[in-house]
Amino acid sequence: MNAVQDPLIIIVGAGPAGLSTALHLAQAAPQLAARTLVLEKARHPRPKLCGGGLLPDAERVLSGLGLDAAEVPHIDVDWARFEFNGMGFRLRPEVQRGYAFRVIRRAEFDAWLAGKARRQGITLREATTVRAVQLTAEGVRVETDSGFLTTRVVVGADGSTGVVRRVVQRGDRNHTARLLEIVTVPRPERSFHTQSDSYFDFRFVPQGIQGYTWDFPALDAGRAMRVRGIFDSRAAPAPSEIPLQQALAQEFQLHGYRMDDYRLEGFPLHWFDPRSPLACPGILLVGDAAGSDALFGEGISIALGYGKIAAAALVDAFSRGDFSFRSYRSAVLHSGMGRSLSRRTWFARFFYRLRWPPIQRLIWHWLGWLVTFIMNHFMINWAARQDKLSGQRKIIPSG
Repeated sequence: MNAVQDPLIIIVGAGPAGLSTALHLAQAAPQLAARTLVLEKARHPRPKLCGGGLLPDAERVLSGLGLDAAEVPHIDVDWARFEFNGMGFRLRPEVQRGYAFRVIRRAEFDAWLAGKARRQGITLREATTVRAVQLTAEGVRVETDSGFLTTRVVVGADGSTGVVRRVVQRGDRNHTARLLEIVTVPRPERSFHTQSDSYFDFRFVPQGIQGYTWDFPALDAGRAMRVRGIFDSRAAPAPSEIPLQQALAQEFQLHGYRMDDYRLEGFPLHWFDPRSPLACPGILLVGDAAGSDALFGEGISIALGYGKIAAAALVDAFSRGDFSFRSYRSAVLHSGMGRSLSRRTWFARFFYRLRWPPIQRLIWHWLGWLVTFIMNHFMINWAARQDKLSGQRKIIPSG
């Protein structure tokens, strides 16, 4: 029977996390990849709200798969600028040369990844909605809008509000950030932002919004655009004093825009808690379903990193015939990505309590050197450090 009829592994969701899992499986265990079915509720290219920033970690993971993100239409951002009320510092990752990060549109990026997965022999079934997932004595029963499937393992890559996450993390509703996003046409004569740079402004932290407004350059169907939005992690237990939409409207006014002239879209983002379960017998979570970045809401590199760890767990499970996945959470926590996520969650819970404006001004106006050091050594570049550590582990001393 083919992979569609008799899958050993079903991956729910064909975004970066699910497709990274499939591609890493194809690399490590082609025999398992041939029996893997990816289910996606939409059809690629499908709309997806996301700032679209590709950090060096994302490119590093893709490079390990033999993929080059430069194939996807993108803009190289000169500098990432971190500010408070329009003043601050600029940053580039230490491992990066010539640009800070790339910005892609998720519809194009995800469709590109899906094409790569298909070329590796992965079966992708689109326009298929998963309605329920149930553990059974035979494995995992997956109910879709076109019927039922039974499989040995399900990988939940269906995002923050997906049905698979609710099986593993029952009742977990306290780790959800809020994001609002608008795509605009660049108007440099009306804005004091440099068109080739990206901006993160923490001006609303004193009013209880635990995050920042962002402004990225982007390409949309080949046209130059700006992706603007606001992120509120809600990592610290304190209410905001201003509605998220009102704060974004104020930010737009600063740059000569009227928010009512544009289409506003919002979405939730489930962030990572080191204490939350990431698996149960027969089921693994990856990407936003497992938990993304609580500090900045960065998700693409994290999603790709989960895929590598999940694929290794799947290969191990089938080799040993043990599908409890008891060690999966530990594998995530002890990976470079997991360590970075844990630190980001800790910093988010600590930093977003610092609402006094002079403290925010001190951090972003005067302590840029310290923030840069922390970012480079504890937040980003985790993929390079993880690859280096893996290489060291493979060295067997002689004698």
